[in-house]
Amino acid sequence: MQICDSADIVIFKGVVSKDHIHMHIEYRPSQDIISIVKKLKGRTSRKIQQEFPLLK
Repeated sequence: MQICDSADIVIFKGVVSKDHIHMHIEYRPSQDIISIVKKLKGRTSRKIQQEFPLLK
């Protein structure tokens, strides 16, 4: 949510499953979806590795 707030992205809906998530988001046309996904995946990966070091 912090990434989305700072990048002016609105999350309408999200569903978390065991091994993936689905998100319905709204972003500016000037934003690149690939960059958004990279930011989200990078941040969540880092947080998970910090919380669960055995997963490395």
